[in-house]
Amino acid sequence: MRVLIADGDEVFLEVAQHYLSDSGHEVNIATNGLDTVADLRRELPDVVVLDRELLWGGSDGVRALMQQVPRWSEIPLILTSTDVLPEVSGSVAGPPVAARLRKPYRLKDLLVHLHECSLIGTPSPLSVAVQRGCHNGTR
Repeated sequence: MRVLIADGDEVFLEVAQHYLSDSGHEVNIATNGLDTVADLRRELPDVVVLDRELLWGGSDGVRALMQQVPRWSEIPLILTSTDVLPEVSGSVAGPPVAARLRKPYRLKDLLVHLHECSLIGTPSPLSVAVQRGCHNGTR
């Protein structure tokens, strides 16, 4: 699975890239909103892991742009945040949110959500219920 992880924490990105690559995923990383959009233009990922506090465009800007580009609008998102993640953000339309993870999260939890996205595109209610700090998104 091709994964794009967008997060401002470069150390975390390096660790996550190695962990997910060792698990068989192709991983690209971006440290801000502009890099995220540039990466989306270069290669279409199967899923985007997007930090809500992303600099230079933020996650809201990236999500809004993804919604406007037809080939990006159906890419599942896994949103991450240090804050409590609301169930639905009414202010931003965007691609489907497959999962939400509260930082800090275990990479093992991210791997579970990536596996679910590869199988059916959205998480199962049971797996979401057992994930600490994760809430099921809506399409």
